[in-house]
Amino acid sequence: MKSIILSLALPRRQKLRLPDFRGFIARYGLFLLFAAILLAGLTFGAVYARNADSRTLQSLDILFTTNLDARLGQSPFGIFCACFASDFLFLLSVYLLGVAAWGVPFMLLLVGFKGFGTGVTAGYLCLSHALSGAGFYLLVLLPGTFLFCTALVRFSAVAFRFSKQAFFGAVSNVQPDFSPRQELIRFSSRFLTALCVTFAASLLDALLWSLFAGTFRF
Repeated sequence: MKSIILSLALPRRQKLRLPDFRGFIARYGLFLLFAAILLAGLTFGAVYARNADSRTLQSLDILFTTNLDARLGQSPFGIFCACFASDFLFLLSVYLLGVAAWGVPFMLLLVGFKGFGTGVTAGYLCLSHALSGAGFYLLVLLPGTFLFCTALVRFSAVAFRFSKQAFFGAVSNVQPDFSPRQELIRFSSRFLTALCVTFAASLLDALLWSLFAGTFRF
């Protein structure tokens, strides 16, 4: 009698089935792929920062925050424009590569390069300014960077699918069962969504720079 009551009272644990795992990979596999590429680039950039000279850091400052003296002298609006312009170039490049049938390999390289520049910035701050640089990166730079990188990785996964679809549509003799116009509209709407997130990330960067950048001495 006790065994019957216990068997009715205790819920059975559901086992993870293989179709569920396949569904997870099908849904999030590209996101995880681009996230892994971004993290690999970040790691390589952090290691490369040990040997980076001032000329290299100044050249990378167009796309990344590697020249603190120049950024600290800017107004909040100037910081916002610099951050937004840099992130917008990456996002627009992914969009253009997404509508191209040959864009997939260059998309992977672009996301890896974004991770590389982010790693160079983090590594340079930590190596050059020790705890002060690490605190500056964690408090001022990381929140906006994390927000944009998340949007970039998500949009890159969407662009990957669209580019692959365009490639197979170009080489196949079979008429596609979807409307290219509708797919382009849907893809462009995802670009606008990522652009709004990029705008918010740049605002967050400008706000954190204005509030906390002056408390750090380099």
